[in-house]
Amino acid sequence: MPLLQDLRYCLRSLAGTPAFTITVILTLALGIGANAAIFSIVDAVLLRALPFPEPGQLVRIVDNAPGINVRDIGMSVPELADLENRSGIFQSVSGIWPIDGNITGGGQPERVEALAMSYNYFELLGVKPALGRLINSQDRVNGFAVSCVISYDFWQRNFAGDPHVLGKVLREDGDAYTIVGVVPQGFRHPGRTLDTDVDMWAATTFAGDPFPVNPPRSANYIPGAIGRLRPGISVVQAQAHLDAFVAQLRQMYPREYRPEMRFSIELQPLKDSLTGKVRMLLLTLMGAVGMMLLIGCVNIANLLLARASARQREIAIRQSLGATRARLIQQMLTESILLALAAGVVGVAGASASLRLLLRLVPSRLPRLAEIGIDPRVLLFSLAVCLLTGVVFGLAPALQTPALELAGRLKEAGRGAGSSRRQAYATAALVTVEFAICLMLMTGAGLLVRSFWQLAHVDPGFNPRNAIVARIWPPQPINPRNVPYARLHARAAFIQ
Repeated sequence: MPLLQDLRYCLRSLAGTPAFTITVILTLALGIGANAAIFSIVDAVLLRALPFPEPGQLVRIVDNAPGINVRDIGMSVPELADLENRSGIFQSVSGIWPIDGNITGGGQPERVEALAMSYNYFELLGVKPALGRLINSQDRVNGFAVSCVISYDFWQRNFAGDPHVLGKVLREDGDAYTIVGVVPQGFRHPGRTLDTDVDMWAATTFAGDPFPVNPPRSANYIPGAIGRLRPGISVVQAQAHLDAFVAQLRQMYPREYRPEMRFSIELQPLKDSLTGKVRMLLLTLMGAVGMMLLIGCVNIANLLLARASARQREIAIRQSLGATRARLIQQMLTESILLALAAGVVGVAGASASLRLLLRLVPSRLPRLAEIGIDPRVLLFSLAVCLLTGVVFGLAPALQTPALELAGRLKEAGRGAGSSRRQAYATAALVTVEFAICLMLMTGAGLLVRSFWQLAHVDPGFNPRNAIVARIWPPQPINPRNVPYARLHARAAFIQ
């Protein structure tokens, strides 16, 4: 078969020029590996669907008051109930409240992030437990439940994966919670957190200690909410229905929703609410490494042009023996694709080895950080990049094989003539393209450095030398009578 013949010939040819082969493979491996590493982040954060049943139905619910230029003002308990029971667009709605708490009972005391949520939270997301059971609507009591669910990582970290962890008691800021279940490995709260991933979930009605027993509509102390839309309703349709419902609420409760506030409720697809702040950054980074790979392709194309120029006599002899131009182009493209595939293997291996280091450099609050890795989707993307790369840098020399007069080509090759005028034009064009791409990247990098320099030298209005900032979280038990620092003088003494 011609393809097998081309492969054998390419292997012999590349083995005979090890310096050229290694240079090409390492140059391309850098670009392909960078693209694979960045794509693994883009795929996990932006492209992959949320790991829940029917993720398109999940939305984040945001209260806004544009009339007074305030967004995300929080939600009241009566409003949360109205959205679930009267709006007609939700299957279920759950309030969410991230909490930073001190946990004891699982070994050494540990500061972890907990989440207070409605009793239907896990039912809304369609999550199945890794151990035990999850809190559901049947656990509902007024106020906080006495049971809790812990993360898989917390279970491994503090209990070494002990299957008898169920029934053990954890104390969060002094309040006792009985562990009833463990969420699956890899499950992450699909919403805002204070600093890290959630390690403990506790359910509440947001009414009763430590909240008011009958919360007024004006008390927007629930930081946020997520909801699952009814089947068959798109986010756009749901927003239109919700706007009409909000107009009714403004008429029914004019004191709570004053006209000057222009109160509104916004629905955001849950995935977009998680990734909105990093989307442009990641896409820009993906474009930058794509340009870096393109620069590598231009460099390799120039090397292959020089190599093709040195092989004019060989090409002329192959033509004289009956090789068509299409056959010669196929052989050259086979060589370039073979080089690209070899570079892809090296690049993906390097990306896999360096990805852990790369993830240490990115912000810990990057959403879906735990889902990033080299998986079949990344390998398929890398294969496509390798094939495209091989065609891109192989076309330039392949197209420089016109059916010239054979005797003249043999004479030129015998005299050691240099590149033809057509090859010189191609080289000049490739260098121009490479310079233009480098100029774009350098301009962007220069702007980034200038912006960083200006941010680093903003006058804060005070002398920051030797100044530090501390976050202090006094314990906040559920029962207000058990709060040790409820009075101002007690808090001041504690802080002092």
